[in-house]
Amino acid sequence: MSYAIRRATPDDAALLAEHRARVWREVGDWDAESMAAQVPVWTAWIHDAVADGAYVSFVAEENGEAIASGSLLVHAALPRPGWPSDREGRVQSVYVVPHARRRGIARALMAEVMDYARAAMLIRLTLHPSDDARPLYTALGFDQLDEMGLRLTGE
Repeated sequence: MSYAIRRATPDDAALLAEHRARVWREVGDWDAESMAAQVPVWTAWIHDAVADGAYVSFVAEENGEAIASGSLLVHAALPRPGWPSDREGRVQSVYVVPHARRRGIARALMAEVMDYARAAMLIRLTLHPSDDARPLYTALGFDQLDEMGLRLTGE
């Protein structure tokens, strides 16, 4: 079976929010109740962010069913020497439904994200991979960066 990838629209916000919740449940050990409460919050945020271009997403479909999605949060950044852009991106919530995994769909979604990022001349892309996804991102050229972080929330 073949699939097609398209750019998401604001009408896809609920799907993208649900896929984000599934990622968090699979890799973050969040319970279904907590994620169900978060989905409407994400849906509203994603709707507006996709509409204004701050959240660029792609959806893979097969036989009329959305089987995967991947997103890119585009945000402001200080310009760097030798690079004309003042934006960078953070890859968010790349998700493939279980029955469609191991077919190269996540790789194809990431190719779309990376093509968009290059065309938009983003400074860089960052992401927080699951252990299972780390080999894919390494194969795509992602590498450890020299940054540290401080979590300012309880979770």
